[in-house]
Amino acid sequence: MTRKHYDWRLGEALPILGDHSVAKHEIFEQYLGIYVERLTRTFSQTMLNLTIVDGFCGGGLYRHRGGDAEGSPLRLLRAVEEADKTLNAARIKGFEVRADFVFVDENADHIAFLRDLLIKRGYGSRLGTDIFLQCSTFEEACPDIVARIRAKGTAQRSLFFLDQYGWSDVRFTTIRSILNEIKNPEILLTFAVDALIDFLTEKRAESEALLGLDLQREDVRALLELKNGDGWRFLIQNGLYRHVQSRTGALFYTPFFIHSVESHRSYWLLHLSGHRQARDEMGKLHWRINNHFQHHGGAGFHALGFNPAKDLRQDLMQFMFDDDARARSEAAVIDQLPRMIHAANQGDLGGLVVEQLFAGNCNDTPVTSEILSSQLRLLRDEGELMIVSNEGKEKPRAKTIAWDDRLILPRQRSMFSRLG
Repeated sequence: MTRKHYDWRLGEALPILGDHSVAKHEIFEQYLGIYVERLTRTFSQTMLNLTIVDGFCGGGLYRHRGGDAEGSPLRLLRAVEEADKTLNAARIKGFEVRADFVFVDENADHIAFLRDLLIKRGYGSRLGTDIFLQCSTFEEACPDIVARIRAKGTAQRSLFFLDQYGWSDVRFTTIRSILNEIKNPEILLTFAVDALIDFLTEKRAESEALLGLDLQREDVRALLELKNGDGWRFLIQNGLYRHVQSRTGALFYTPFFIHSVESHRSYWLLHLSGHRQARDEMGKLHWRINNHFQHHGGAGFHALGFNPAKDLRQDLMQFMFDDDARARSEAAVIDQLPRMIHAANQGDLGGLVVEQLFAGNCNDTPVTSEILSSQLRLLRDEGELMIVSNEGKEKPRAKTIAWDDRLILPRQRSMFSRLG
């Protein structure tokens, strides 16, 4: 359920920000920069239209380790400013990132504090022009925000940062409407999964909060049946993750955890989108900012134990996106790839397209395109497979593997071949 955590009032002390939230805000800022870079790779392009929604913006400023720490509104504004400056300097005809910012919070004191902060930081003239403050719940604001994005144009590029404190402030029907009604949205949703697990009981099975997550009585009962033996919390998290994936309807998603040292609690940072490349970029970012992120599953493909006959606890290891985790991921992928490629080549002389391989297996894994490409090159260099371009040319030494390259079994392999 929703609980009051941070509080802003003009003239009063700033709320304290935990280290795990600093890491989360860092993800928000860096991913927005990556997002703009990804959408502006065509050198002749001179403009990008997008909408950035901060659905739980707060007052925008905190105290952290004895100093001031900027919250998501200031970080998102800065990320766009820096991207715009870089692009404008690099393009002969110039460049303009036309971004609308929508900052939503249901607390009037928070909105008043943020308005005052933005004016002091030099954004006053933009309020009501490309920076919009809205005092309401995100659920109440969302229909108008979706309509505004749809009215802006055909591309409808948009990023939703939904940093709810608990787990019940964003209904899954709302997420589905965003993904279905807008052409190109991406959603970053924080989700206090440990708090939800503690809330799960038979008596609460038909509460409004659980129904907002499309959790029916039978769903709650099935999750509670997992509550036995060691590692039961991970098993329930795994079941909830499958539920989130199926009920939001996102084609691509990341299920990584942020662990709060202060509260000893974990919550999800879920990235939901309809694009393979968006999912890959978020996965890469988790590897780069690895101090507070965890993955509760295995190291390779099919890592989250979706097979009901498999006990997730058998393979569960601490996975912190460090050098050890990368080595384990590479070892797992090199073990799994031969069987996957061999199966795809049976009766199909065309081989397996790299994008098909990645997009079909990336959601439940910490594996990124970089890890996949490195292991594909290793198998190629060992003579275990051929990499063929879309034009039909073999790539025996190329360092870059394209999404439309095909993976084909060579006619002759050694008797010790990994590919059988």
